[in-house]
Amino acid sequence: MDQRLQLQQKMSQRLIMTPQMQQSIQLLQLSTLELSEMLQEEMAENPMLEEEEFTERPDRNMEEQESSPSDVEAPADFPDSGHIELDENWADYFSDSSDLGFVDSGTSFTGESDENEMHPQMAVEETLKDHLMWQLGVSTNTPQEHEIGEYILDQLDEDGFLPLELENIAQTFDVDVETAQHVLTIIQGFDPPGVGARTLEECLEIQCRHLQIDDDDIIAVIHNHLDLLERRRYKDIARILGVTEQHVQEISDIIGSLDPHPARQYQPSTVEYITPDVFVEKVDGQWQVRINDEGAPPLRINRKYREMLQNRDGITNEEFEFIKKKFQSAIWLIRNIEQRRRTLYRVTKAIVEKQVGFLEEGLTALKPMKLRDIADELGIHEATVCRVVNKKYVQTPRGLFELKYFFSTSLDATGGEDMAAKSVMEIIRSLIEEEDPRKPLSDQKITEFLHRDYNLNIARRTVAKYREKMGILSTSKRKRV
Repeated sequence: MDQRLQLQQKMSQRLIMTPQMQQSIQLLQLSTLELSEMLQEEMAENPMLEEEEFTERPDRNMEEQESSPSDVEAPADFPDSGHIELDENWADYFSDSSDLGFVDSGTSFTGESDENEMHPQMAVEETLKDHLMWQLGVSTNTPQEHEIGEYILDQLDEDGFLPLELENIAQTFDVDVETAQHVLTIIQGFDPPGVGARTLEECLEIQCRHLQIDDDDIIAVIHNHLDLLERRRYKDIARILGVTEQHVQEISDIIGSLDPHPARQYQPSTVEYITPDVFVEKVDGQWQVRINDEGAPPLRINRKYREMLQNRDGITNEEFEFIKKKFQSAIWLIRNIEQRRRTLYRVTKAIVEKQVGFLEEGLTALKPMKLRDIADELGIHEATVCRVVNKKYVQTPRGLFELKYFFSTSLDATGGEDMAAKSVMEIIRSLIEEEDPRKPLSDQKITEFLHRDYNLNIARRTVAKYREKMGILSTSKRKRV
């Protein structure tokens, strides 16, 4: 058999999570305090970064900022000033070019902040069940789906895996296996990716789908060769798949970046203080959105190191390569911070536009809203919206709220618009607060009232469930002589 070495060229497409993409995703889900801590660590490790004194952003849109001339000339390979200007391709990521500190009307905030708006408050620790139940509430379409989904969530172990078979779930609710599989599929699309999986292989495959990794070799290794991968038998895997050992190493790196314990991040931890990530105020009759930039102060490239890159005299090649590497890292960090800021602004603005009734009238005017509503409007993925609103807080004239508070399931209303579940709960609370303590309202009476005055198709057991969720006692226990 004739054996000889040959050189071949071939073209292929594959998705690789670059460090820049990973950093962008990480920044998007950080709260203001977490972002501030992260930036302090980055500035301690990267001498190219330095913090500017925080100033109010100028009252002009982003297009004007990008087109403004520079006062310093520099080589084309490097920024022409201490600031990092966004190039044309970067600006194309977003269709909204307005300054995030101001609304489209061009009316700026006065810069006079309320002394209480930055007052730290205690954050309630969120459990995995809380996080998943919120997503379930805005993802299911029928009470049966919600009930099955809640049962599945109750069975998840500490890693987020489901130890039950679908047949057992189907028998519990007297439904077919396809219905149970449909609900489980919905849950497997939740954040964190991989939750609801029944095996490690399924967990990793779910995360691959979430990251849009569709390489057949990666899926084959996940399903059939994890034991060989664990023992680093790259040669055997390469022989089985008919690929090079280098390709197997790349597969190993990608699989190694996945999380085999998706629920571990929701293990009990210490309580943290929070500050608002966004402010919403009404100025001159219009609701305006302002990002809290104090958590991410303006960063710039250190002028001394930038000059060293432009003039290499007096530094070695190793020093030059080190500075150049840190320079690129600083560029991506500043760009990803700006992307986080823009995305947070766009999502918050879309939420505010849909929930103007709540801001002006109160909780009873809260409209039902799903992640998909905002994702479709902005042309982004639902998972991105979930990352943006998770652990982010908005300061409004009606108080401090987590952004995902504005997402709520709907209740059907005959002859009118559907109402959000939170709105119905507030109505129930108001009715009970105004009742005669000697003759408290029964759940049935409240059900009849909601049907008569609000045209709501709501069951008595749903009213009882909402009442218990609000910590309100039953009729007999509320009765006073």
